[in-house]
Amino acid sequence: MALVRTGSGRAPNATVRPKELNGAIVTASRLRAADDVRLPSKKVDRVHRIDLTGGMTKYNWAINGKPFDMSDPTAAPLVIEEGQRVRLDFTNRTGMWHPMHLHGHTYQLGSSGPRKDTAIVLPKKKLSVIFDADNPGRWMLHCHNAYHGEAGMMALVAYRA
Repeated sequence: MALVRTGSGRAPNATVRPKELNGAIVTASRLRAADDVRLPSKKVDRVHRIDLTGGMTKYNWAINGKPFDMSDPTAAPLVIEEGQRVRLDFTNRTGMWHPMHLHGHTYQLGSSGPRKDTAIVLPKKKLSVIFDADNPGRWMLHCHNAYHGEAGMMALVAYRA
């Protein structure tokens, strides 16, 4: 721990532990969405496979083996349609964690898991999320590790009203 500042007070004793740090540590898979925000049961209309690829040696991060093309950012979007229930099947083929973030939407982990806009895909693991296509536009899906995203681990999700 570090002391940033005390305001007008004195620095606490080095053994002080804030009560906020005494809670249980849980993973998102152990959390449940509240009833009023849980997505209603519905069949999935569209599935997109999202392979997270690349590595530190060549620093060649990508989605589905292709780095995002900054010179042509609207090329090859992941196409969906308004009103669809969409499932993204992330497969992390790398040895690093990737916090995957979707702009303009929240997704749900499983049928009753938490609603999030970013979910960690662990190394060599798979994670599926679902969302409803209820906010038409062009939205970025990217690794929230900015270095990985800027190196190419991004894709465009696009649909019209």
